Amino acid sequence: MKSIFSPAYRSGEYVPVVHAYYDRADMVSSTQEFIHHVHTLSEIMYVNEGAITVEVDGERLSVGRKQFIWLDSLVRHMLSLDTAAPCSVMNIEFQLEERIPPSGSGWWCLGALYRADPCFAEMLDNPTPCLVLTDTDDTVYNLLKQIIQLADSTHHQAEALCASLTLQVLMLIALRRRVAAEKGSSPIRNAYVSAAIDYIRDHFCEHITVQQVAQPLHVQPAYLHRLFKEHMGVTMGEYIGGLRVEKAKLLLLGTDQTLLDAAIEVGISSQQRFSQLFKRKTGSSPAEYRALRGDLPPP
Repeated sequence: MKSIFSPAYRSGEYVPVVHAYYDRADMVSSTQEFIHHVHTLSEIMYVNEGAITVEVDGERLSVGRKQFIWLDSLVRHMLSLDTAAPCSVMNIEFQLEERIPPSGSGWWCLGALYRADPCFAEMLDNPTPCLVLTDTDDTVYNLLKQIIQLADSTHHQAEALCASLTLQVLMLIALRRRVAAEKGSSPIRNAYVSAAIDYIRDHFCEHITVQQVAQPLHVQPAYLHRLFKEHMGVTMGEYIGGLRVEKAKLLLLGTDQTLLDAAIEVGISSQQRFSQLFKRKTGSSPAEYRALRGDLPPP
């Protein structure tokens, strides 16, 4: 089993196949206090309640509520629990396997996503075998819930649907990785800009203005706008537009919403403005991007 970052998976029809999973509300009673292991599967652990500690290469990583950890294959790690507090964790483990594309449909595989999505390509081109990220809007939580339910079902297309949902999780990891890198990078040294980014990440799917962002920070909107451009290299509006497009990608690939409904959900009231923004950011129209998904039926 190669790493998910291996270029070998970018040609051919490779998709993530889920081989193990669990959703445990009682981790303390059902799990050993310390688990030290390595396996050939990639792994995502999501903490619903409590906290876990994962040690990787001597570094102890704390994963708290509404956070998740991504581990590439063959990464040796040790999981430890605080046995004095309740702990609830979801987990999926998968590996990339080649599959024959369904007849008469488009096909969404790792290579197609790598070629279509610059954010995803950036992640695969810069291997990070272990990441701890925050699920700000419960999107990862909901996707993992669906994956586990499907994997535990007898649905005739469970494997294909789980693969599609897992690719959506990987897209989100790529997006959250970029946002975390931007937030932690050296240019963001201004407290106002850092606080503005936090506010925007929580509200970008709503109608949002510079005035709304500036108000809780007790700073003039024009001053905040200038600071943001200086530190981020883009205007606040451009930054918000980028986040909306990344969210829209998930809706287009993971739901059957109309383009107008997807636009409204990410905070844009006009389908025309949504299409123009999407094409400017990605180089393809929303309909062209949605064609990547294929024609899989709902679970």
